[in-house]
Amino acid sequence: MAMIRKQFFIDAKINRELKQRAAAQGVSEADLIRQGVDKVLSETVDGANWRNGLSKLTGAWAERDDMQELVQDSRRGWGRRTNRLGLAPEKS
Repeated sequence: MAMIRKQFFIDAKINRELKQRAAAQGVSEADLIRQGVDKVLSETVDGANWRNGLSKLTGAWAERDDMQELVQDSRRGWGRRTNRLGLAPEKS
């Protein structure tokens, strides 16, 4: 993998913590910085994908005029399924 050089400034406190963490983990400061960048980028991408997917579902069934019937049919199926699986509560 080709590496690109980046330069940036951090404050003294972060510098001390970075040095300590790198020494404790036995890795370079650069490795820790790369891990942090990878983590931030992966979280941002995952979050964006989740939000994009959700926004595409918004109103997906808004045009349907048979929702009440659809829900009732689905609920009727629950009873048949639980009976078939032997999970239905015993009637007293």
